[in-house]
Amino acid sequence: MVDMKEIKDSLPDEDDANDPDFAHVDKAEMLKALGQLGNNAGLIGALQHKLDDLVGMSSGFVESLHWKVRARVNALSEAQGEHDELYGKFLEEKRALEERYAKLYAPLYAKRAAIVKGEKDVDAKPEDGDDADEEAPKGVPDFWLCALRNHELLGEQITEKDEGALKHLLDITSRSLTKEDFPKDEDDEEEDDEEEEEPIGFALEFHFEPNDYFEDAVLSKKYFMADMDDPILEHSEGTDIAWKQGKNLTVKVLRKKPKKGAAKNAKPITKTEKTESFFNFFSPPEVPDEEAELDPEEVEQLQEAMEMDYEIGAIIKDKIIPNAVEWFTGEANEDEDDEDYSDEDDEDDEDDFDGDDSDEDDSDDEDAAPKKGKGKKGGADGEEKPPECKQQ
Repeated sequence: MVDMKEIKDSLPDEDDANDPDFAHVDKAEMLKALGQLGNNAGLIGALQHKLDDLVGMSSGFVESLHWKVRARVNALSEAQGEHDELYGKFLEEKRALEERYAKLYAPLYAKRAAIVKGEKDVDAKPEDGDDADEEAPKGVPDFWLCALRNHELLGEQITEKDEGALKHLLDITSRSLTKEDFPKDEDDEEEDDEEEEEPIGFALEFHFEPNDYFEDAVLSKKYFMADMDDPILEHSEGTDIAWKQGKNLTVKVLRKKPKKGAAKNAKPITKTEKTESFFNFFSPPEVPDEEAELDPEEVEQLQEAMEMDYEIGAIIKDKIIPNAVEWFTGEANEDEDDEDYSDEDDEDDEDDFDGDDSDEDDSDDEDAAPKKGKGKKGGADGEEKPPECKQQ
């Protein structure tokens, strides 16, 4: 088991500051590493005081340098400080620019949503081969289902049973978190609103039409970040889905027949078991409180689960939402495949310089299995094609 006291005691103290092994103790980097190791905010807070004592402590390395070299290093440190100040301003301007363009994107996303839902139509004429008398479906059927499924990682999360519910998905939107997104308690209510800091993070909102699966019109997922620029995830929260009777896609029902000799009217014994589903996305991994003790395997499992959880959210926010129509048509997937092939070509070019290849090696290569590309594109020449997004 991981003992908090043991971890805290293993950190360098004042006596270790003169040890060359601790010459590069960096509080920010250590916090970042600990944050990624399970993202346990409680554990980070418990170590904060210990780390504060180390900041600014000298390792003795700089003092051991020649006095002229030491002066040059000090000049470099001053230049670094100026750089860091400029970088801070860059991040501020970057965030302001992102907010400005988010407002400019909003009308385009609204137009897209209206077309997908069938609330707005476009002028069109039948092309050669089209049946002009065939009745058109409303909007763009299965738009978001296809867009999500055409992404390799997201497609792996979607089961056949999920597709029935995702056909009712009308729109996906994202927004920055606000103070209202934080759960309030009595202590929070006593604080002055002006002293509260704006939360760091984002929310994804999945808008559904009425359906046979759940009561909710909107399913949301919120990502609370310790830092957006690195980024470091503190925790995430999802909607507790109000499933309709017998429609929960995240569990499967196991039935066991009554034992021999049981009453004739005895009912089968049933129990539920968690199963794979895209909708597990709304039940993110829980971060234990600071009193909880995790063994190394549990810490690793939690870390992997949180990394995957954030990766899926970031893909939806940064790739799917801005470029949804290209994911619907498959064009965006082709672009990613092209990047994968480009990377492999670069690796192959580097392999050409790894020593001399003899004729015997060449003959062996002919018998070897051909390399498989990462992409899913292809055609008649033997390459794989991506599965088409069928509309029913």
